[in-house]
Amino acid sequence: MAVWFARGISEVFVDETRSVVFTPNDAVRLALETIRERRDVKRIGVRTGIPTLDDYLLPARPGELITVLGNSSNYKSGFLQWWARYAASELVSEELTNQCVIYVTWEQAIEEVLAFDMASTASMSVVDILSGQLSDDEVQRLEEVVGPRRATLPLYLVGHSVSEGRKRPALTLDVVGRALNLIRREFELTPRMILLDYLQIIEPGRGEDRRMQVFHNVHRCKDMALAMSCPVVLASQARRSVMEKRIAVPGIADSEESSNAEHASDKMLGLWMPKTKYAVGEEVPIGKDRDIEVSESLLLVRVLKQRMGPAGRLFDLYVDPATNYIGPRDDKEVFFEGTEPIPF
Repeated sequence: MAVWFARGISEVFVDETRSVVFTPNDAVRLALETIRERRDVKRIGVRTGIPTLDDYLLPARPGELITVLGNSSNYKSGFLQWWARYAASELVSEELTNQCVIYVTWEQAIEEVLAFDMASTASMSVVDILSGQLSDDEVQRLEEVVGPRRATLPLYLVGHSVSEGRKRPALTLDVVGRALNLIRREFELTPRMILLDYLQIIEPGRGEDRRMQVFHNVHRCKDMALAMSCPVVLASQARRSVMEKRIAVPGIADSEESSNAEHASDKMLGLWMPKTKYAVGEEVPIGKDRDIEVSESLLLVRVLKQRMGPAGRLFDLYVDPATNYIGPRDDKEVFFEGTEPIPF
């Protein structure tokens, strides 16, 4: 039966099928290799660079899909850009010259992403940079110091440029896959982490309705993490109904147009900036007998899911969108422990 079945299929198909079959010996060998690697190479996982969050969130491991949920204007792109830059800077400090971080953007032009990078490096306001409100000295600093420093950071970008004068390319996941292979082949680099911004505006393939396209794209992002042997961070728009909640941190099932994210993701984070719902200075009840004052810089992040680790904790962080900085607030207060539900 097996011989008859094999006669009609291609060698490629046979190879693909064999790749998903593991003998007991294969499975033990791979497991022991991973155990030794995680013991001997402590930095194989990728952290966020946010101390209080990293104390709780397990490092992003090869093959993992990490989904970052947030509504518009709640800093999910900023969070991904921060994480990408931190991961790339870690490669520099570890002197890993054969690896890189890859950031794929469908929403922003490459020039805008670089403006955030350079603003963070120079501690300048990205608003001033993009609006042209810089002095001659500041422009010179960007050209002579910040620009060359960024050019040596192993952070590769995939997206579109506003300066090329061409129509924005149809950036399907097939095109992204070819771009990733080009980076590996032409520059001889392997990805430490891939970040995708964001799910709902990934160019769809042909056929099927919109919801099924998004559903399958989540699976393909997980496949990307496995095929590239690195973590993939996927930003996802949250449902609009999330903003109707008193505490508008997205939940595990709140990815717009796709419930598949909660099943396919190994880790999930929910982001919310309270200023998008409440007035700055307003006191908002957020836990048992606890209020928090809304500010321009307040970002709440909840660990919604992580395989083999705890979930449910809500962190309050400080964020400066102008320089794309994220860090713990001075009080470093944690509002929820374990799986305590967020009050609605």
